[in-house]
Amino acid sequence: MIGSLYSGSSGVKTYSNEMTVVGSNIANVNTVGYKQNRVNFEDLLSTSVAGGSKIGKGVNIKNIQTLHNQGAFEITDQETDLSIDGDGFFTVKDKAGNTFYTRAGQFTYDKQGFLVNQEGMFLQVKDISQETNNTFGSLKKLNVLDQIDPPTPTGDGTVEGTGVNLAANLDSKTLPPITEVDYDNVSEDMYNYSTSVTVFDNKGSEHSLNVVFRKLPDQPARINPATGQPVAGTEVKNQWQWMVLTPGEELENGFGGVMKAVGGGFIRFSNDGRMVSDQLGVITPPVQAAPGQPPRPARMIMQNKPDGMRSSQIGIEFKGAGEVQNIGFFFGKGSNPNDPRDARTGVDGLTQFANDFRLITATADGMKSGKLESIVVREDGTVDGSFDSGKTKALGRVSLAKFKANENLAIRGKNLFAKTFESGNPIDGDPNNNGMGSVRSKSLERSNVELSNEFVRMIEGQRAFQANAKTITTSDEIIADMIQMKR
Repeated sequence: MIGSLYSGSSGVKTYSNEMTVVGSNIANVNTVGYKQNRVNFEDLLSTSVAGGSKIGKGVNIKNIQTLHNQGAFEITDQETDLSIDGDGFFTVKDKAGNTFYTRAGQFTYDKQGFLVNQEGMFLQVKDISQETNNTFGSLKKLNVLDQIDPPTPTGDGTVEGTGVNLAANLDSKTLPPITEVDYDNVSEDMYNYSTSVTVFDNKGSEHSLNVVFRKLPDQPARINPATGQPVAGTEVKNQWQWMVLTPGEELENGFGGVMKAVGGGFIRFSNDGRMVSDQLGVITPPVQAAPGQPPRPARMIMQNKPDGMRSSQIGIEFKGAGEVQNIGFFFGKGSNPNDPRDARTGVDGLTQFANDFRLITATADGMKSGKLESIVVREDGTVDGSFDSGKTKALGRVSLAKFKANENLAIRGKNLFAKTFESGNPIDGDPNNNGMGSVRSKSLERSNVELSNEFVRMIEGQRAFQANAKTITTSDEIIADMIQMKR
């Protein structure tokens, strides 16, 4: 009889504890990222009775198992609300450096601009290579609000797409200007056509450059006085001069109120209007003539462009930049009309057809510095930042962790788990890769508690509690009757 009292007592205590677990599940039915707990029972040590048979001595809680099945998703309007569709946990660290894992993705910004959970723990990410899009390095916290995108200066044209790229038609019927060029103060009557482009220096400051084109008069070849024959290559025909102009006040040691030519070159076309070649030009300083005579003005002379150089590079020292910046100017690949094997068309940039001047493209790379305006979190965990400069770049990638035995993680409260010896070490990885789940922004994972099942367990637990209590009272009555029999 005493054994039945203890058996009933173990049942009362065990099912009372089970009711605590069920109550906790029901209380957290709306807790984001909460995982349902289930009580697993086991019998106590058996004891021998008459005849050698063995019976149990009651019930005990073997363990409380956490069920990590997927919860339903709730759509929100917050970009930093994140959920995981599939396997994995968000990794967070507190200010002391302790690591925890969670499925609750209610992240926001702290006062310093870091992404943190509701407890102020830092969401862990990894850096991304801008070239390969792969993650590298160790886990780190991500400061979003203080992100600044450094400026990108306009390039030197050695790589396609960098520097200034122009495509236009120069009217072959155009007459050469009469006014000679004053390279220190270029006026509109010194050239035929003009277009402007915006470039950026190494500090991100914008500068407007005018690229102008001047038709050169045709000139017959020079005659060799010894032979009386034309000298090959001295004929000037279908040739234009181009110059890069900038306001003097934008140049280091420049003078305001003038448009100064900082460089240029020469472009030659075939008789049918296709571009043949472009060459660099060098502006020579004025030369002092004989005493009493005015100095010979500055001139631009042709200089062969180095072999393999894609663009003509002009060195410009903008005010405040602190150095000379080489900017590339690309007008097309050119062509060789005398070589039938030449695959170049000569019409991919500048042309000289008998049509009006028409600008097709005038682009320049480079960008000013930008301040972050917004972020977008993609399914692979990449946090993309959009800057007011118009540029978008990856700031980092959310790192997920998974375990071989999720159910053996230690519950730390506040929707947090910690690794244990039984759970194994975490396996870090990128979302949507190697079995990791994908990350959903503007979405939260709800509790996986099913209320109907919890109500059933509550009823079962209540009945079991009542039955065990009845076992105690019944055993007590039997013991009382046995005592009465002695009397």
